[in-house]
Parts: sequence; C-alpha cells; structure tokens
Amino acid sequence: MNTLNSEVRSHVGKNTSHRVRDEGYVPSVIYGKGMNTLPVKLDKRDVELLMRSGDTNSLVTLNIGGEAYTALIKEIQVNPITKEVIHMDFQKVSQDQKIIAKVPIVLSGKQYIERGNITLQQQMKEVEVQCFAGSIPKKFEFDISGFKPGDTLKVADMEYGAEFHIVHDPNTIIASVTAGQSIPDDTDEI
Repeated sequence: MNTLNSEVRSHVGKNTSHRVRDEGYVPSVIYGKGMNTLPVKLDKRDVELLMRSGDTNSLVTLNIGGEAYTALIKEIQVNPITKEVIHMDFQKVSQDQKIIAKVPIVLSGKQYIERGNITLQQQMKEVEVQCFAGSIPKKFEFDISGFKPGDTLKVADMEYGAEFHIVHDPNTIIASVTAGQSIPDDTDEI
C-alpha cells in the first residue's frame, strides 16, 4: 500500500488552491463515515510517483499530522493541457468495508484483430465493482485475440471471483469488433 504524507490546509478556495499548487503541493480532500471533510495538501512529487506507479485504484495510507488513514482515491482531476494532477479526492475506508470502486479493463490481443479492415471499439475502459476495500482488483484483463467481426464482449462474459459484484448491467457491451467499409473509388466517373 502506497503512503502519502499530507498537511491540513487552513484555507480553501480557488485562490488558495492556486497558491498551494505554486508552492509544490496538490490540494486534496479526504472524507468518509464518521468524519468531516478535511482539506489537505500533498507533496506534488509524491503524487507524481503514485501516478507513475499506476496504482491509483488501490488503497493508500494518508498520513495527516501524524494520524494515518486508509483511503481510496475517488477522483483525480488533471489539467487537460499540462496533464498535471490539480486536485484529488480520497474516501476514508476500512479494509473490511464494502465499497464501490472503478477497476480498469485491459484488452489483450488487440494487435491480432486490428489488421486490415477490422476495427475494435472499446465502449468501456473501466467497470464499477462492489467489493471489500481490501480486495479491490488492480484490473480485469480479457484476451480478445480470437475475436472476429461481429463479436462483442459484454459484462456477463467477464470472468471474476465471487468476492466481486460488477455493478453494471450484464448485457452492457464493453467492446465490439466490426468490419470496416471500403470507400468507393469515384475516379471512374470523371
């Protein structure tokens, strides 16, 4: 579990958030059952390390003034131009608490079907699962290398353990494979 050190922010608001970012921090909040929303700031370098690790859908330990909180990252706001993290939301949880978390879907074998005039359309990049906070899967991976035009992957097709419940409708399409259409050559009509 990754650990992030943070400090309580005494002021909140747009101007304060800009100042916090200029000082090398990421403004954030932590909330949860039995606590008031607490504004904090995280060291920007620690956040960048967390983002590079790709471990953003698992639990983290958030140290705030010497007190440790187990938390789930609920939202990461990114500047669309610089791609820098500008704000984070954390939800305080316990390992044995049931929560809903977003888990990425990874499709392997794309290179075998994206040839010629065949197109893969991935409608869902992540699914919401209900599980214990200490059992959040890192990802769901599905091999689509054998897919042909007309094949679809639905939520119901995914294999996962009994410890998870996928919140989406089982008939929700995750990805589909279609044959492309050739563009008619109009040069003969000249």
